[in-house]
Amino acid sequence: MLIKVLVALAGIALTVAILFFTPLWGTAILVCALSVLGCYELLVPTGVCQRNVPVIVCLLTATAVPWLWYFHIAETGTLLLSLCLLSFGFLYSAATGQYHSSKNIAYLFLASIVFPTFFSLLLPVLDGENGKRFILIPFIAAWSADTFAQFGGKCFGKHKLAPQISPNKTVEGFFCGLAGGVLGMAIYGIVIHCIGHDVSWLSLLCFGLLGAAFGTVGDLFFSYIKREHGIKDFAAIMPEHGGILDRFDSVVFVLPLFYAYVQIIFFL
Repeated sequence: MLIKVLVALAGIALTVAILFFTPLWGTAILVCALSVLGCYELLVPTGVCQRNVPVIVCLLTATAVPWLWYFHIAETGTLLLSLCLLSFGFLYSAATGQYHSSKNIAYLFLASIVFPTFFSLLLPVLDGENGKRFILIPFIAAWSADTFAQFGGKCFGKHKLAPQISPNKTVEGFFCGLAGGVLGMAIYGIVIHCIGHDVSWLSLLCFGLLGAAFGTVGDLFFSYIKREHGIKDFAAIMPEHGGILDRFDSVVFVLPLFYAYVQIIFFL
């Protein structure tokens, strides 16, 4: 447990340092690394993709996506990348006689386009007005919910939430996670207020609730993939934490929610 906590604190400190103390390109490099590692973890350890050519193509695509957002050409660039990747997946499968691998083409798209795009949404938020003031919100909502759900489940858990997917998750833990998301946002709101910034408490607390709920969905989604392919962790990059997708599973689903929330509720 000590190693797990220390690794988590080191990862959080590194993420905060990059987000707050480097130019936007520093965050773009961070997002690029998360995208590439996440893409690899979703394709190779699961056994979805065992040939070098499609893996390389997918990793290059995942590398390109964050830079499309950085250079403000995401709409056109992502559209063209998606078209090229889907065409490649089909033509490669046909050329190698793997007509049974249509499901794998969906995995290629998920790993190379969808999740890198979710990670890349950090860039327009951070580049916006007051972006640094609120950029930690999706991380706090997801990770505070994770923490409360884990300890709440151990202390009060009696009813399984999704036993076929994640046997350790409980209904009681889920509701503790919702409370943790709201509490995390409340604490962050107090900090923001104390340093002299106005904050919409209603929108902040509502996002804590929604972020905790969607974070749980993300956690279960990636657990489902691991169960389907018979693996415990996606990788062993971080001691006691597994891979990037093991640590950022909930955050991946909270990031697009936060981006939409910013656009709709005018968070910033």
